Amino acid sequence: MTTHDLVVIGGGVAGLTIAWEAARAGLDVVVCETGDETGGMLRRGTVAGVDVDLGAESFATRTSGVVDLVADARLPVQFAPPKPAGAHLAYRGALGRTRRAPLPRRALIGLPADPAAPDVARILGRAGTRRAAQERSLAAVAGAEPSLADLATLRYGAAVTTRLVEPLCRSVYSQDAASVRLSALHPALWAEFAERGSLTAAVDALAPATRAGSAVRGIEGGLWRLAAELQAVALRAGAVIRTGTAVREIRSTAGGTLVVVDGETLPTRNVVVATGPAAAARLLGVDVAPAAPVRLTVAEITAPRLAAAPVGSGVIVAPDVDTPAKALTHVDAKWEWAAAALPAGTSVVRLSARDGVAGGLDTPAAVARAVRTLTGVAVSPGAVRSLTAVTWPDAVCPPATRIALTRAAADRGIRLAGAVAAGTGLASVIPHARALAADLIAHPTPHEGARHVR
Repeated sequence: MTTHDLVVIGGGVAGLTIAWEAARAGLDVVVCETGDETGGMLRRGTVAGVDVDLGAESFATRTSGVVDLVADARLPVQFAPPKPAGAHLAYRGALGRTRRAPLPRRALIGLPADPAAPDVARILGRAGTRRAAQERSLAAVAGAEPSLADLATLRYGAAVTTRLVEPLCRSVYSQDAASVRLSALHPALWAEFAERGSLTAAVDALAPATRAGSAVRGIEGGLWRLAAELQAVALRAGAVIRTGTAVREIRSTAGGTLVVVDGETLPTRNVVVATGPAAAARLLGVDVAPAAPVRLTVAEITAPRLAAAPVGSGVIVAPDVDTPAKALTHVDAKWEWAAAALPAGTSVVRLSARDGVAGGLDTPAAVARAVRTLTGVAVSPGAVRSLTAVTWPDAVCPPATRIALTRAAADRGIRLAGAVAAGTGLASVIPHARALAADLIAHPTPHEGARHVR
């Protein structure tokens, strides 16, 4: 049997990036993807007659990774900036009423650059603002890095954690702030904080002076097109991409590695696991606690008041708001290309369910209630013309799982790519994948003794 230079398990953006880089360098590459399509969490659907994203719909601009890949691979896509309206926060105000306010203009993961700024003080209230304003005068943090929730509370007070950090962390990273650290979510901000000794000063140095939600970009026609075009260039470079191909086992032997798929064994010199955490754990023989799935409902709604974009590009939801949704994205209010494609008065709304919520956003009546709570617009169930529900069962990788997978992969000489190795978001995943591919190209044959034989 032919011994391949590289087998990539998982056909998401990380796997496709590695396949393209390795194949164009002359390596014999095979990608094994369990599903019928590649792309991972970049997936296309049709809503109101328009192709839209049913997975990730934007990427952070904190790195140049996506832009560099598009340029280097000559992908025929056009970048799209979000419309300037910005996003809002929904939180519980006086008398238990849901209030809505624009997210602070200058903040990172909810950490404000100026706690006394009007758009911050409006959300925190007087007492919360006074406490947060003391952050610059506090002594530097000593000892081991605390969780993001503990760090934010220690430096700014509980109001910043509850009303700003926790909603952003849950909506963007699908994890609560108590389970992650700042160094993992935003390494540059953690480094800046370590140097300056003040989170306020660190955020002030790094935060863009633009509306919240604008530190991202998209792709004209949907981010799913990035994966589609990346697959095309990987195929042209000579990579073999096999969909509907589930990997059952990775066998490490004295002579190399065998990737076992249904009815076939693929000998290979190198293996990259670029799957979700649960799939990676199964292949590496690691026991990890299951993470909550990510659930998304995309709705077509005909309501002129909603089409007027009363909350800009969307809403981030504080945990104390009575709704099953943790975030709302108003697609046509965020992307000009979507607004131009939809009929007048029709909106496309994405509702992300709270962690662990199994239902609550699966009927027109439930969606109408959530939209009314988050936007203030009374939408009737009859105005909800269609619903598309998507569940991502293997999308979230808690820090403990990442550590266990990293150790297990290193013991067996197997590489990890994707969010399980690089963290959440294309801005992290793509540079990591390209660096991994460069190392594989430079060292196409593993060093003797690198593998732990099983």
